[in-house]
Amino acid sequence: MASENLTKYQKFEAVRVWRHELVPHPKNPRQIAPEARRKLKKNIKAGGLLDTIIWNRATGYVVGGHQRLSILDELEKYEAAPGEASPSNDYQIDVLAVNLAEAEELAMLAFLNNPASQGDFDTELLAALNLDFGIDFADMGFSKMDVDYLFDGDARFSELFVDDAEAKKTKGKLDEIKAHRKESTEALKDAQSGDFYFVVVARDQAEKDEVLKRLGVPNYERFVSADAVLGVVPGDSGNPGD
Repeated sequence: MASENLTKYQKFEAVRVWRHELVPHPKNPRQIAPEARRKLKKNIKAGGLLDTIIWNRATGYVVGGHQRLSILDELEKYEAAPGEASPSNDYQIDVLAVNLAEAEELAMLAFLNNPASQGDFDTELLAALNLDFGIDFADMGFSKMDVDYLFDGDARFSELFVDDAEAKKTKGKLDEIKAHRKESTEALKDAQSGDFYFVVVARDQAEKDEVLKRLGVPNYERFVSADAVLGVVPGDSGNPGD
């Protein structure tokens, strides 16, 4: 009876497979920074695996959940040598099995992890999780910089920096980012044109994180002001911003 009422949009089936049947996709464009990986591993060790691996039956490739799977391998001490019939410490896991054509598979590799296709945080609800229920922001995956950015340095949530000078410097940078984001959004609406901005492409997530770190910008920020870039790029005279 339940299957008769199943939505027609569900295209997956939960199945139990052996780990050696799951092949990490060689074209997976999603990378993870060491600090983010550390947080994910800590979360899985503490609360267990609460999200699923997506596996394409048609190719044998993993489509979603590469990082979670690699962390499980570490925790299970799983090792697979090329051509090995019975990998060391092989384990079973429930996955969501799909059947995707190659083009669909490649698109999903990016789409499933693309921040642009996901929502934004409701800061009031985030604050309630912390203040009313005592949920630590670190357990939600946020860094101190993330919290300061989201809540404009609200003292209720964190004392983030070791001295006032550093706090003022960071707060000023965050204010600059927020102001530029607002200006950019308004300009896009008015001009309906992207002629005043360009896209910077990093080789991987680690390189992107390093670029944003040097610019003093949170690693999830999607808009960076030209002033922030010019502030760290030497001009013709050798002085930043010339």
